[in-house]
Amino acid sequence: MNNADKSRRDFLAKTTGLAGISWLGLNAPLLMAAAGAAAEQRDANTGWVHISPAEAAILAALVDQVIPPDKTPGAAEIGVVYFIDQALGGFMADAAEMLKQGIAELDDSAREAHPRKQGFADLSFKKQTLLLQPIDTTPFFNTMIFLTHCGMFAMPSWGGNRQKVGWKLIGFDDRHAWQPPFGYYDAQAENDLGE
Repeated sequence: MNNADKSRRDFLAKTTGLAGISWLGLNAPLLMAAAGAAAEQRDANTGWVHISPAEAAILAALVDQVIPPDKTPGAAEIGVVYFIDQALGGFMADAAEMLKQGIAELDDSAREAHPRKQGFADLSFKKQTLLLQPIDTTPFFNTMIFLTHCGMFAMPSWGGNRQKVGWKLIGFDDRHAWQPPFGYYDAQAENDLGE
């Protein structure tokens, strides 16, 4: 495993926590509804519902900054932008204005810093990264990270995680059912009970 893969995995491990898991548990029905609509939208190859094509291009570049393509596809190719589009009309509707404003400000910053470019999506990956560094602790960017993770690691039928790439990335074993023994700790538990 090279250092880029390791740092990416470390980042993913550090950004998931109890608060995120709790939120997901409480909002599962809303999340599932948005995800199902995103899958239908992606499969039908329809236009964007809650974002413009220009916003979709910026979002694609932005989610690829969170989970970039390397040996595996990045977040945009996996369908995360479809998931975010549906989320902004559903469970994240209250944050839609803030996110759209953040997208517009990011694009304005890109044009100001690089006048010969069309905007954020037109910049190289390295230049995009440099523009994101000053805002990487803002509510806008933290929300984008959260939505990218939701779309990346959700069930593929929910619009993101195309071909289960997100699950493969984190080593999730996708089986309908698991048979014992599940792990070494189960064998230890059986020994403890037998003594």
